[in-house]
Amino acid sequence: MAGKPFEGVAQAEEAGYADDLRHFRWSNHGPEEWAGLVLLWVLGALVFTQFFTRYVLNDSLAWTEEVARYLLVVLTFIGAAGAVRRGTHIRVEALEMALPARGRRALWAVQDALRLGFWGFGAWISFDLADRMGVMPMDSLDHSLAWVYWPVFIGFVLMLLREGQWVWRRWRHGDAPAAQDVLA
Repeated sequence: MAGKPFEGVAQAEEAGYADDLRHFRWSNHGPEEWAGLVLLWVLGALVFTQFFTRYVLNDSLAWTEEVARYLLVVLTFIGAAGAVRRGTHIRVEALEMALPARGRRALWAVQDALRLGFWGFGAWISFDLADRMGVMPMDSLDHSLAWVYWPVFIGFVLMLLREGQWVWRRWRHGDAPAAQDVLA
């Protein structure tokens, strides 16, 4: 078998396995994805600290659980912005593919307007909520809860901007662009 390439490589490439790093490019990932990666590592370190202090030292740090919960909320919205960037949010395409070109374009216009409206409404609501939470203290730390809701607002704004990129490219090209065209 020396000199014979691994037979599973073609299968891995076809399936797009996550551990196939031959096509990895740093530039294919947006800033929201890198921020999400950093948040994920911070969250992992925080949960490990919580586990270690609770079960090994038998003296839990109370603030770690609360901060980990809030970091998970922040990670969700920043990660959602990355999903909008890649165009990978779940959707049903059965009707879209069954329609003729003219009907498909009309459906796209409605979908684009609804998505932009939803992200804009979410940004507006989260801005208002972050502003109101400025006076609310956290349970275990002497900090405002606003620091949790401002990143949610930023996540919604990023989703709105990334959706705007999709819409711009869709209407500029006259058809639904592939994800790699939008990411370029």
